[in-house]
Amino acid sequence: MSDILINAGLWLTYIMVAGGALAAIAFPVMFLAKNPEKAKGALKGIGGLIAVVVISYILASSDIMEFPGSEKFGMTESSSKRVGMGLITFYFLALGAVAAVLYAELGKVFKK
Repeated sequence: MSDILINAGLWLTYIMVAGGALAAIAFPVMFLAKNPEKAKGALKGIGGLIAVVVISYILASSDIMEFPGSEKFGMTESSSKRVGMGLITFYFLALGAVAAVLYAELGKVFKK
């Protein structure tokens, strides 16, 4: 009996997550379709994010780090490059966030 309840709960969870994901994708698309001027700004932001990811992929190294116990991770050159890309992307975005905060705060100081 408990297996049936667990399976039903899991299926209900899957359905709810899928519905939430669908709503999270559909509503912004509908909003941008109604407001094409705001869509341009959103597309610029998405394009900038894609550019950062592509630059990060180009800069990432495919060298596999050797350390005791590293063989259990089963790293390949492509997975090492993707991990490096993710780290470099994080560094770029974190640096951009810090720069934006500093720009906003220093702008307030110098306006006065």
